[in-house]
Amino acid sequence: MAIIEFINGKNDSLSALKRVLAYINNPAKTEEHLKGAHNCNNAKAYNDMYMVKNTSNKTQGRQYIHFTQSFAPYDKVTPEIIKKIADELIQHSSFNGYQVAYAVHRDREHLHTPFIVNTVHTETSKKWRQSKEELQAFKDYSDDLCRKYGLIITNGKKGNHINRGEYRTKDKGISWKYELFLAVKHCKWSAKSRDEFIQNMNKLGYSVNWTEERKYITFVNKEGKKCRNRKLYPPEQFTKEALQKAFDQNAQYSKEKAYETSFEILLSSIKLLQSYDHSETAKNFPISTLEGNNLKDKVAELKKGKGLDWDKDNGMEM
Repeated sequence: MAIIEFINGKNDSLSALKRVLAYINNPAKTEEHLKGAHNCNNAKAYNDMYMVKNTSNKTQGRQYIHFTQSFAPYDKVTPEIIKKIADELIQHSSFNGYQVAYAVHRDREHLHTPFIVNTVHTETSKKWRQSKEELQAFKDYSDDLCRKYGLIITNGKKGNHINRGEYRTKDKGISWKYELFLAVKHCKWSAKSRDEFIQNMNKLGYSVNWTEERKYITFVNKEGKKCRNRKLYPPEQFTKEALQKAFDQNAQYSKEKAYETSFEILLSSIKLLQSYDHSETAKNFPISTLEGNNLKDKVAELKKGKGLDWDKDNGMEM
């Protein structure tokens, strides 16, 4: 799992900017191959950022945004994979035109990546501002990347995955549309083509109408309820173009490293859940049930309550 946390601190001076950039590149915390940058050079990030500020006459006020992406100690992931996730994270539209310096830190029990964002846009000179909805979309994107690389997603207290509107009912905390939303997100980051995406959705019980003639994709669940991709939140992450881009990235990653697909892990998890939990919630909203719990806690609960021999069972690897 990964938690996005924005760090509040005294960030209204150029000296503070210089100190925080030195902090993220501290050789006691990171290594050269774990450093990165966006729209600037990490080795001279302060000079690059100062040039933009000075040219724009924006050397006063908030100088930088500091946030971290932290991973759970039990995640089976290397610093190099965390660096890849960071490289993709700063491609989010939130950082278009902004300079970002970052480095994976491995000096604690959990791996984490601090990011420093120059508050001044390189072209428009506008200060960096994000609405709550935009920040949540960014956190959702972080979750997407974690799924892509096979990491567990939880709804913890920090960085919790907020799902609005039609995706969750106030009383039950789940809905058919939220279940669809999760199914599409999982299939988005596990398929390497449109055909594979449709096949995976079919396996989860959904029919998919995706044609060149129609602008939108229509999903239909087992009960015949329909929903277009433009109704999923945030809509820009579920356009035909956004989905195809994800498929291309998945295909490229599969060439670099052989791995068990996250979709097969999802199917195994659903099968396991429904074998030991016969409630209507587990039957009708299996992905929502898994999404709303720490999977390690869920497995521990099932193991304790059902006496399953986990050394012999072919369940999912934690």
